[in-house]
Amino acid sequence: EVGLHWQKHKHGADHAEASDDRMPVAICLGGPPQVIFSAISPLPDNLSEYEFAGLLSGRRLKITKCLTNDLWIPADCDFVIEGYTLPSEKRVEGPFGDHFGHYSLEDEYPVMHVTAITHRKDPIIPMTIVGIPPMEDGYLGEAIGDALLPVLKFQHRDVIDTFLPLETGFHNLAIISSKQRFPRQARKTALGLLGAGQMMFLKVIIVVDEEHQVKDLEKLLDALHSKVNIPEDLITLKGMVADSLAHTSPWENVHDKLIIDATTPPEGDPIDRPMESSVGESLAISASAIEGVVQARMMRPSMMVVTTEVEGSPSPEESMEETDNHLARLQREKISAIRDSIWSLGSARGLKWLFITDSDANLEHEDWKRRLLWQLFCRFDVGRDLHFDESGTRVAWDATIPIPSDDGPLPVRRWPAVTLHDPEMVSRVDAWLSQRI
Repeated sequence: EVGLHWQKHKHGADHAEASDDRMPVAICLGGPPQVIFSAISPLPDNLSEYEFAGLLSGRRLKITKCLTNDLWIPADCDFVIEGYTLPSEKRVEGPFGDHFGHYSLEDEYPVMHVTAITHRKDPIIPMTIVGIPPMEDGYLGEAIGDALLPVLKFQHRDVIDTFLPLETGFHNLAIISSKQRFPRQARKTALGLLGAGQMMFLKVIIVVDEEHQVKDLEKLLDALHSKVNIPEDLITLKGMVADSLAHTSPWENVHDKLIIDATTPPEGDPIDRPMESSVGESLAISASAIEGVVQARMMRPSMMVVTTEVEGSPSPEESMEETDNHLARLQREKISAIRDSIWSLGSARGLKWLFITDSDANLEHEDWKRRLLWQLFCRFDVGRDLHFDESGTRVAWDATIPIPSDDGPLPVRRWPAVTLHDPEMVSRVDAWLSQRI
C-alpha cells in the first residue's frame, strides 16, 4: 500500500472524490525530462500534461498501457507503480519535508492498493532534496515560472512579468508588474491572478510598475519605500483559499491574503500619494537599545527590521504539537511592547514598515536578506500578524515563529519542524561530489 498526498485542491483528489468505485492509479517515476517538467507545471485545466510534454519535446509522446488497469502511461518511465484507490478510504500521512522549508502537517489522504510494479533496465529514480530555500526544487520552480509566463500573459493581458521568489516557497509571494493605463488597473490584475490555477494559493501579491524589473529585490524595496501609502495601498482579502501546505494559516486551507500596490498612480487616480517619509540611520541604534530587541537594521529610509528571542518558541529541530496559551499570550505581549516602543520614538514618525522576526536571522550575515525573506513570508499570517498604528500610516509585520494557541485573535495550529539536514550526511555528500567534479 502507498499513501497518496493528493491535496484537497489538486486534480487527483477531485477525481478520487468523484469516483464511487475503485479508481485506477499509476505512479510514474523518471522518464523524459519533458514529462517530469509537465507533471509539476501548473497547467490550465484543459491542457493535458502529455500534450504539453509533446510540445516541449517537439514530437508525440510515446505511451503504453498499464499491465493491471486501463491507464495509459509514458512508455519511457523508469518505474511504474500500478494500483487503485477505494472511495473514502484514507489514513494519516506525513509529516515529510516540503518546499516551504518545513515538514508538512499530518493529515488524512487516500490509500493506494498496489497491484504491480514494473521498471526498465537499470532504472533511475529522480528526486530532489528539500530544506530551507534555496534548494534544488526552487530552481525547478523558477524555470516553470519563466516557461509558463507566456501562457499567463495570454490569459491575463495586463500582466507584464511575474516573479515568485524561491526563498518564499513560491506560494507565499508573487511580484507582478502590470499595465497601469487607468486607476487601480494593477489591483485588478492582482485580483485576477488569485483565480489563476495554483496562484490561488498565493499569500501576498505585490504589484509594481510596468517597467519594474521584478527579479530585482533591491528595486522592490525601493518601490515599497517610495510608492506605498500604507492606509491606501495595503488591501487584505479575508477568508480566502490557502495551500494545504500553508502551515502558518489559522485554519486548514483558509487564510487571509494581502495585495500591496507599489505602482505609480496613473492620471485620474483619486488618491494623492503623500511625500516620501524617512527616518535617520540613528533609529536602528535607538531601537537596538529597546528591551527585547537583539538586532536592528534599516533597510530603506522608511523601513526597518528588528530581531528578538521569544521564550518557549518552537525550536527548528522539533515540531510543537500542543497549544500553550500562556506562552502564546506572553509572545503577543512581547511583540506588542517592542512594536509600540519603537513607534513611540520621536525619530520613528516616518517609519512606514517595521518587520519583526526571530534572531536566527543574523542581520550582519553576508546573505542576511535571503534568510530574512524566508522568515518574513514563511512565519507570517496576514490576518494574525499585520498590525497598524492608531493613524493607520505605519504597519508592523510580525514574522516570529508563533506558539500554537487557540485563544488569541486568530488560532495558531501545531507548528512543524524545519527540514534540517544531518551535518554528517552533508559532509559525506560534499566529499563524494568533490571527488567527481
